[in-house]
Amino acid sequence: MGKGMHGVGSARRIGGVIIALVAVAMAVVFGAPAGTRAGGAATVAVSQLNLRAEPGIWAPVVGTLWQGEDVALLAGPTPDDWYQVQTADQTGWAFGDLLALDGAGGDPGAGGMAGAAGAEHWVDVNRTTQTVTLYEGDTPLVSFWAAMGSDASDDGFFATAIGTYSVYEKYRGLSWTDWGGAWIDDWVGFDPNRLNGFHSYSMDNTGQVLPDGAGPTGGCVALDPAAADQLFAFVSVGTRVEVHR
Repeated sequence: MGKGMHGVGSARRIGGVIIALVAVAMAVVFGAPAGTRAGGAATVAVSQLNLRAEPGIWAPVVGTLWQGEDVALLAGPTPDDWYQVQTADQTGWAFGDLLALDGAGGDPGAGGMAGAAGAEHWVDVNRTTQTVTLYEGDTPLVSFWAAMGSDASDDGFFATAIGTYSVYEKYRGLSWTDWGGAWIDDWVGFDPNRLNGFHSYSMDNTGQVLPDGAGPTGGCVALDPAAADQLFAFVSVGTRVEVHR
């Protein structure tokens, strides 16, 4: 629920690779796979991808996959677009939107990230509906609910201020925010004047979402951890961000 990574003093970051557990406070039960692509192949489409013991963000992380790594598809997708995958030395579940399936990024039937080639990637933040939508050109790809600033003004320091911004930095891994007195993951800064950005819900030092982790923020845009992962993979430094009512 903080004011981004910077706060009153520098953010302290966990060294090394991303932590071994990111979980949400509410467990979601996933059903059996809706269809199967067993025997197929995929490639990791993001810089770093958590491999989980079961098909859900609540499940323990059992390994890490890296961009460009090839995997075999054992089962899936589930109704929530998870695939059981296998590498030479690891087996687990990976979120389908973060895989390039048979050479094509994402699963177009599961609200994936596919879109018009060469079109601008940008992010729409609707304060009225508290919705973040990822766009490719004029095509909305996926939307998420988000916690936003407790200040309802258009331009207050603790508001998710209305305006046009650009992503100026992004960091993966747990980071401490003095503003919120909590840990956050998937930091994507877009408003350097107010120190606002996108990040996961507030967490403890093990990566578990706090009981009030989805509450109003000091101006940042806080997302469910799986949504924060998707947004982090989608944007680059320079990506346009539009905040409006």
